[in-house]
Amino acid sequence: MIVGAASAEDVVAAVRYAAANGLPIGVQATGHGIVNTFEGGVLVTTSRLSEVSCDPRSGRARVGAGVRWGEVIRAAAEHGLAPLSGSSPTVGVVGYTLGGGFGLLGRKYGYAADHVHRIEVVTADGELRTASADENSDLFWALRGGKGNFGIVTAIEFTLFPLPEFYGGALTYPGARAAELLPAYRDWAASVPEEMTSSIAIMRLPPIPDIPEPLRGQFITWIRISYAGDAEKGAALVEPLRRLSPAILDTVHAMPYTESWSIHMDPVDPLPAHDGALALSELSDGAIDAFLERVGPGAECSLLMAELRQMGGALAR
Repeated sequence: MIVGAASAEDVVAAVRYAAANGLPIGVQATGHGIVNTFEGGVLVTTSRLSEVSCDPRSGRARVGAGVRWGEVIRAAAEHGLAPLSGSSPTVGVVGYTLGGGFGLLGRKYGYAADHVHRIEVVTADGELRTASADENSDLFWALRGGKGNFGIVTAIEFTLFPLPEFYGGALTYPGARAAELLPAYRDWAASVPEEMTSSIAIMRLPPIPDIPEPLRGQFITWIRISYAGDAEKGAALVEPLRRLSPAILDTVHAMPYTESWSIHMDPVDPLPAHDGALALSELSDGAIDAFLERVGPGAECSLLMAELRQMGGALAR
């Protein structure tokens, strides 16, 4: 059974029906995340919970469980504000935030979950509850990072941040230069302020028409830049990377946050996916060698992308 919830009350009714009939229950918001399958249960879709409101006086947004980041980014930009969104505007706000939310401004402001003020959630007993620092605080703690394991969220309220200027984009180099670029990127990343959030990836792009020239079918090393500041300071910080060698493409420039999707260029159409992650306390020479052995030039690797993201800053506090 699929329940297309149009209100929190619909979610309450679905949870109570499943409980009364001994049925498993699952939830889907935007469909971006990978979940386990089950048969004979109740699937609650929250995509119709589409409320988006931004209050420039309090610097907060309230959104329904079916809202994607692109909608919030556009609404917040009208007031010179920005959310702590990730690389893709098509990802759902609630699922991303419940998982922690490591975004484009992460080193400056931390995880998206750190800046949540209020969550409305239907728990397993079929009750609609409000969770905040002052109300159901244990549940509030668990939801922020616990993903969908503690109930079905119907709405969430979080902080927006002033972002009058933003400098971002990507530097694309030949993949054959990965052994040179990785240690150079590591040393550069250790020197920049926490207003700079960045990553480096090795990619094997398929030869398909969806990918434009000169990248179609290419093996590349890709450095992604997100700087929460003005273009002059951002350009000065990026200059050491630009001096490494001429890039195939250099798209780093001053941009409105509404164009932040262009930094990572995540696919917008559904596609098969498998991913995994681990955290490193440091990116040592040995770690770089091991990374290159498995995904670098000459490696027998079927992965589309292997990425290293710089953390630290507010993410470590």
